[in-house]
Amino acid sequence: MPHNIPFLSDDCADFEFSACGISLNIARQRMTNQRWLDLMQKGRDSDVIGAQRRMVQGEIVNQTENRQALHTSLRSEDPQAPHYAEIQETLARMYAFAEDVRSGKWRGARGKRITDVVNVGIGGSEMGPHAVYHALQAVKEPIRLHFLSAVDGTLVDRTLGALDPDTTLVIVSSKSFSTRETMVNAAAVDEWLGEAGLDAAADRAKHVILVTAKPEAYREMNVPITNQFPLWDWVGGRFSVWGAIGLPDVIALGPDVFKEMLAGAAEMDRHMLETPVERNLPAILALLSTWCSSHWNMQYHCLLPYDERLRHMVPWLQQLEMESLGKTYSPTGERVEGMTGQGVWGGHGNEAQHSFYQWLREGTGRTSIDLLWCDNPGHSYHHHHRVLVANAKAQAKALVTREMPSDGFFNAVTTIRLDELTPRRLGALMAMYEHKTTMLAHLFGINAFDQPGVELGKRLSHQVESQF
Repeated sequence: MPHNIPFLSDDCADFEFSACGISLNIARQRMTNQRWLDLMQKGRDSDVIGAQRRMVQGEIVNQTENRQALHTSLRSEDPQAPHYAEIQETLARMYAFAEDVRSGKWRGARGKRITDVVNVGIGGSEMGPHAVYHALQAVKEPIRLHFLSAVDGTLVDRTLGALDPDTTLVIVSSKSFSTRETMVNAAAVDEWLGEAGLDAAADRAKHVILVTAKPEAYREMNVPITNQFPLWDWVGGRFSVWGAIGLPDVIALGPDVFKEMLAGAAEMDRHMLETPVERNLPAILALLSTWCSSHWNMQYHCLLPYDERLRHMVPWLQQLEMESLGKTYSPTGERVEGMTGQGVWGGHGNEAQHSFYQWLREGTGRTSIDLLWCDNPGHSYHHHHRVLVANAKAQAKALVTREMPSDGFFNAVTTIRLDELTPRRLGALMAMYEHKTTMLAHLFGINAFDQPGVELGKRLSHQVESQF
């Protein structure tokens, strides 16, 4: 590997691009200006934006399952978008129900106000809502949100043990309504409600809500059909937070917050569709990822948010990219050459400085890094914010600098700044990463929307369980 690979900023200082309140600075990427121009031409030649446009318009892009991928329709403001009417109907139901719970109009079976919501779900049914809730929750929310994901009795005990069944609403979220972990946890919560004397159908109707694509699930759970909210087979789980999977967030944070998040995502969708490759935020991120992984053999990508509110963006992005891009074969069965995506990991940036930055700074590996912070803190501890952002800016430089010139090249850093963390900006940020991921799949020639490895693991787990 050659040493002393130049930074983009060595040729030109102006490598910052902004849209939707988000600014990317890629000056610390390792390439010459000519290589950058070539990379942008690759994006145009591959029609990376056109492929996204075809996805948004409803073309079958999940070829192995013969399905559309219309997560953008969930947040679209265009009445001509696919499935617009039924999406708006579902959103209206979600908002009305959430207002009923938040206002106290919807109460538990014994007449008490709902104070806590338990989300029973795993994978995309947990990671998206969890990331949103952690990012946007106020210091004191009128309704607290809890997540029951892993099939682990300790988690069940710790979650339910602190709650009052009379004031708890349970939302069971599963697209298939057969996910083993979710069904086991749903049964545990069902037993918990029964032990509290809330086992009659009329009682359960006040405490159990379903989010699923299975039409008859409400019968299995013995609740009214009005307690069931729909999912659709044209939205994958890891892209689903914008619809009914986001119902726990709508209840806990309020409909207005959720609407603003959708608006921010729709704004990013428009930016992605209307902006040339060389200024298109998700396209730039996707093309840089191919450069780092394919050209420099960087197997890992690290997300380092310098903001407590964005801590749960790391596991969300990890699932989004690695489940979407972890493929060996194209939809037509050809083996894919080279790497398809990178291993995604990371953590809260300031804490990570005292944890794994030593490996990033002086280890022998090479890593591409997104280092993220907000200009406005969203709190009154301004000295804390100055120290935090100072650390972020310093580490953006430190992570590409070594004391010995002979050590040469090792990392590549993109800094991502939000002007502030509002629901609108969070929506734009998450949509940006979604588009980066699906653009990468197009560039690699793979299907971003299936997960055969996950399904194999589920089948084997059922087989092993049957032997106990």
